[in-house]
Amino acid sequence: MDASAAASATDAARGRLDLTSLPAPETLLDRLRAPLGAWLPTRRWFAHRPAGPAPQPLDVEVEAWAGLRVQADVAVLWTVLAVDDHRVGRARYQVPLALLAPDAEVAEDALVTRTDEVAVADALALPAGRDAVLALLAEGSGALGPGLRLLADPAPMVRSALAAPPTGPGASSRVLSGEQSNTSLIHEQPGRTPVILKVFRLLGDGENPDVILQSALTSAGSPHVPAVLGSAQISFGERRTHALVAQEFLPGVEDAWRTMLREAAAGRLDEAALRELGTVLARVHADLALALGTVPTGDTEARRMLAQMRGRLTDVASSVPTVAAHVEALGTLLHRAAEVPWPAMQRIHGDLHLGQVLAAPGHGWVLLDFEGEPLRPLAERLREDCPLRDVAGMLRSLDYAAAVTAREHGTDASGWAHAAREAFLDGYLTGAGIPPQDPATRVLLAAFEADKAVYEALYESRNRPDWIDIPLAALTRISGTVREG
Repeated sequence: MDASAAASATDAARGRLDLTSLPAPETLLDRLRAPLGAWLPTRRWFAHRPAGPAPQPLDVEVEAWAGLRVQADVAVLWTVLAVDDHRVGRARYQVPLALLAPDAEVAEDALVTRTDEVAVADALALPAGRDAVLALLAEGSGALGPGLRLLADPAPMVRSALAAPPTGPGASSRVLSGEQSNTSLIHEQPGRTPVILKVFRLLGDGENPDVILQSALTSAGSPHVPAVLGSAQISFGERRTHALVAQEFLPGVEDAWRTMLREAAAGRLDEAALRELGTVLARVHADLALALGTVPTGDTEARRMLAQMRGRLTDVASSVPTVAAHVEALGTLLHRAAEVPWPAMQRIHGDLHLGQVLAAPGHGWVLLDFEGEPLRPLAERLREDCPLRDVAGMLRSLDYAAAVTAREHGTDASGWAHAAREAFLDGYLTGAGIPPQDPATRVLLAAFEADKAVYEALYESRNRPDWIDIPLAALTRISGTVREG
């Protein structure tokens, strides 16, 4: 072979993955435990970092895996990684890995490790890896491997939206920036419905509420959530849960948090829009109640929830001294909440705030991310809850919008906050058929809002100490109302 032919052969081989040179997958994955243990704590979606100022390597076990796709330049393995946390026990994460040629170009942030044999990367950070996941859903296929079964269940719309193969003319995919607990892929193709595909990173045991609730709302014809296009389930060991969900993507819209910050900074308030947001939440609650049922709230359940609030108040007050001044008043509030009738329990959003709301042309207000608080155990997030928790969450978010505006612009936005809260609440109560001054509702709302502010005080004390005045102002306001009443 002459020099030019040898050079051509070398160029052709460059970037090509030679699977025959690799050890068996089990052996390779066992060798990856240490690199994965160093890489996982650097991920935004990883919630079980060891305590300390800098991420520390973890002891990682590859609990299950399956091969998803093999091509000339990449092989994709769908893995379930297990780490032990002294607070919650064993936690399991979904991590699709891409195996590439050792000389393959990979962005540093996506790279897990590189050896003489192979480069290993986060598959979702690479076009070929994203295409493998999109093809799984478009084809309605699955994967089977040691201890892991993966099966896609696409609705007819997803086949039309993705149109296998998903890498048609003009198609593009990218990772949505800014997420913290999951990874979402945006797939766009000329003439087809844009798709957002959310891969759940932290795995529980049981159905994911984000899939169940939004699928129920889609089936009910609700225009207030992006249409669910399909999902996939994963089972490993004795566990079974949702791996991912695909929905209609609404491009070119911003969330209500940014909208409200801009409005508050300009001193403007669209009360009609905020009333409509309250009305939309009431409609979503009604649709969920009809689709998934309700449970009467007996004394036992009400007292259980109030006991959780008392426990949180006691715990936070012991570590955040400024909260301790409100323990007596809030204790009185919780006692009053035990004496009033409660609305029926039902499935709710569970983590509602302005960042989970879009104003989408042709849709109006659209609610996102029905997964609930990501760090709460899945079993808790699958329970029926009080719908007033969602209302209180939005009231707290409007308070935060005003407080952030005041901090950033040096203006008093308290009047804006009061008017915004009242407009939203008026819309919700009217939509839900609740009298505006219903005493039981007002007491329960105050209890749920106080509980949220107590949680915020703990969070701010640990992460943004100079922001702790925001939840403390809410606790002062609520405590003052309790003392007056």
